[in-house]
Amino acid sequence: MRVKTLFLLMIISLFYSLLSSTATAHNIEPSEFVAAPTEGETRQGPVNRFAKAILRNDLDEAQKYVEKDYVQIPEIRGNSQISGVQLVSSPKSDVKYLLAHFNDEFLEEERLAFIWELIIKENRITKISILFDGANPLVDEARLIREYQLRFKRDVLVPSEFPFEITHFDGYVDGHESLELIYRNKALNGFFRVKVFPVVVELERYKGKDDVYYQLKDGTKAIYRPKFELGYELRFQKNGMQYTLAIGNKKMLKAKFKATDLLKLANSMI
Repeated sequence: MRVKTLFLLMIISLFYSLLSSTATAHNIEPSEFVAAPTEGETRQGPVNRFAKAILRNDLDEAQKYVEKDYVQIPEIRGNSQISGVQLVSSPKSDVKYLLAHFNDEFLEEERLAFIWELIIKENRITKISILFDGANPLVDEARLIREYQLRFKRDVLVPSEFPFEITHFDGYVDGHESLELIYRNKALNGFFRVKVFPVVVELERYKGKDDVYYQLKDGTKAIYRPKFELGYELRFQKNGMQYTLAIGNKKMLKAKFKATDLLKLANSMI
């Protein structure tokens, strides 16, 4: 899953490079009038109408411009309504790209929602392929991890399981070779944080009076802090890197967790 996500980011980078050099874009307005297609414009008419319908979230209308028997309009994920769409031409006359944006209320900024590739034949959309799904917060996670690994030439372990459904993600890389990944669930008012940096001192130096040793599935030693007031926290070291996993904030989080929950998350990284 992680490899697939990173590969997708590479494809998206190449895609934007292609658009900047060979394609033209057409912004779609919800009230824009699109005339009946004339000769030579039969491919453009239905795609414009389809794009306007997607912008209005009118799936019944959008369905009129696709081959109903075998083309399914992809699910539009995310809590925010699409705020803008753009049609991008392709070097191939029967291919267009639909880019959509939405306003992320949590991040208070606009972000790319999705990129669909549309195949048009005989005045109908005969295939829709999802090239990018920006409503998935883990796309931003993959981008940040790739930035860290390219910048510092270090491999890092990342979780493949999470303590709750991830609705938002943010994080940062600092100049001290530290990477912080923060996964959030707005409904639970909780976060899951993974902090990574090169090992400076041995793990034992972090053990407090009430902390408990555990072993991960590959024998790696870990320290759990049962009496940490701010959150549920587990530390371990692997391949020269230290990992601190924390679920919090305990006082505001609408769920309870145990050491076994943190161990499950850590084991998903090994």
